[in-house]
Amino acid sequence: MADISQNRLVCVVAMATNHVIGDGEDLIWHLPGDLRRVKQLTMGCPLIMGRKTYQSIGRPLPGRLNIVLTRNAGFSAEGIVAVTSFEAAIARAEQWLEEQNSQTDVPERRIILFGGGEIYRIGLDCCDAIEATIVEDASHDGVRFPQIDNAAWHDELLEAIPASDSHPAFSYHRLTRIAQPAMSLAERAQST
Repeated sequence: MADISQNRLVCVVAMATNHVIGDGEDLIWHLPGDLRRVKQLTMGCPLIMGRKTYQSIGRPLPGRLNIVLTRNAGFSAEGIVAVTSFEAAIARAEQWLEEQNSQTDVPERRIILFGGGEIYRIGLDCCDAIEATIVEDASHDGVRFPQIDNAAWHDELLEAIPASDSHPAFSYHRLTRIAQPAMSLAERAQST
């Protein structure tokens, strides 16, 4: 097996300024260019998502391994890998990356935390980076992204998009952890 310490856990999230990420049913915002950006960020990577997130998408996302973490051991759907623990999700993602990387000269080292709130809560301590779309909208209530210690992350503003008649203002941020994650993927895998 490849050295899993080489792989990075990256969180991809869209959230409001009040940390709301969704209403538990569907996307709250339809932002121009955001879905294209998410596709570019995640293509060729294993995605770890919860069952509700998967069901809100409605289908496996092509070009990526879709791992669904669920408490329901009987859950299955075509084109996804269902697991019942975060450690199993990481192990399956690592295995897939190893298989994919054996066929290319440019190895992919990112595993993507794709939501929802419980998945972010479980995995955030292992994350090296957060690719965030921050929406200037606090009018919604619902599932929230976990609070982070801002002193532990370097926040780089990549682009700001002004509001229009069809969408609120939003911005793209790349947060990189200043110190090592609280728990590496290798340590997480060994803790089970």
